[in-house]
Amino acid sequence: MEKPPPMSMIAKVKDLDQYEAHHLAREAVIIARRKAPKFSGASAKRFTPYSGPGFFGIKWQDSWVWFQEQGIKPFTMKNLAGKTIPMWISDPTGKERTKNPKAKTRVTASGVTQVLIFRRAAIKGAQKSVLRNGIRQFVPASYPGAPGRIGLREVGQPLTATGKVGGQISTGNVGVRWRHPGLTARHFLAYGITEAASNSRVAINQLVAIGPDGETSVSF
Repeated sequence: MEKPPPMSMIAKVKDLDQYEAHHLAREAVIIARRKAPKFSGASAKRFTPYSGPGFFGIKWQDSWVWFQEQGIKPFTMKNLAGKTIPMWISDPTGKERTKNPKAKTRVTASGVTQVLIFRRAAIKGAQKSVLRNGIRQFVPASYPGAPGRIGLREVGQPLTATGKVGGQISTGNVGVRWRHPGLTARHFLAYGITEAASNSRVAINQLVAIGPDGETSVSF
C-alpha cells in the first residue's frame, strides 16, 4: 500500500518569532493560491497558513495537491479496474448537457463549463461485443492497459526523428486505455513560501514537506 503524501510544507528560519511567522505564512498562502492550477479553484481555497516559532508554511486538505506540486510520471491506472469513475469534461457547445439535462455542471476558475459524466473501467481481460460493417465482433473492453487509440505516430522519411522509425508510436502516445499522462511539477507551494520570505528579506534555512513518516527536504 502506498503511503499517504505530505499535507504541509514549511520553511525553517532561525530566530523567527511566531508573529512574523504568522504574517509570512498568510502571505505564502496568498501567493501559492495565485500560482496553483486553476480548475474549480476549490483546492487552492483550502490552503491554510501554518506557522510557529522558527517556521512558517502552508497546509492543504486534498492529497492530489502534492502530486500537482511535485509532478508524477505517466502510468496505467490499474487500481480503477472494475470501478465506475466520475469525470468532469468540458462542454463548451452544450452537447453533453443536451444529452443529459440532469447531469451536474460546474464552471471552472477560468470560465469553462464542465459536465459530470461516468465511465466504467472494465476488469483486465474483459471483452465487449461491437458491430462493425454489419459483422458482430468481440474486442477488448476498456480495462486499464487495454489497447486503445494511438493519437500520434512518427512520420515517415525524411521527417522521422533521429532514432525513431516511421509509424512508431510517438512519446506520450502509448496506445492503452486508462493511461494517466502524468503531471508536470508546478512548485506553486514552494514558490509561495520562498517568495513570501524573499519579499520580507527573510533567509530560509531549510524547506521541508511534512508527511506521516516525518520531514522530507524539498528543492525546486
